[in-house]
Amino acid sequence: MNSLLETHRGWVADIFADGLQGRSGEVIGWRALCSCGSWRGRTWLRTDRSADHAPSARVLYCPTGRLDVEPTRLILGEWDYHQLEMQALIPVRLAFQDSASAEQRLVEAVRFVLAAGASWDAVARVIGASSGEAAEQRFSAVMSPEHGVAAGGTDCLRRVVGE
Repeated sequence: MNSLLETHRGWVADIFADGLQGRSGEVIGWRALCSCGSWRGRTWLRTDRSADHAPSARVLYCPTGRLDVEPTRLILGEWDYHQLEMQALIPVRLAFQDSASAEQRLVEAVRFVLAAGASWDAVARVIGASSGEAAEQRFSAVMSPEHGVAAGGTDCLRRVVGE
């Protein structure tokens, strides 16, 4: 299974009169939750009167407060949409990971060529930047001294070799 989906497990949680989930007392409703921690379904209310049963209004007849299989499936239907959304986002996550990896490789390559004596102007020509200054600005945050690399062409090489 894809790691993006492994963190998504759905279940129905009881909602109690005090507004808390997982406490003892009268169940007043339910909601679907996901193990990812960032998603929760909307509230479904409980009614003791069969005449008030209205699934389209998110009101379920349940005299005992304990859901049968069908109402549970109905509530978990929202979680199914969350799960589908997560599945649809897999290509986005993979593309993002690829772009982050490519960006890291680019930074490392720029660090290498600068350490070897290349100028920012040369880097700019290769990456399509308008000038050496523009290339330096693009990489300055990730190539600053606090990241372990000095930002500056042949000066960088001098620092690396100890001149």
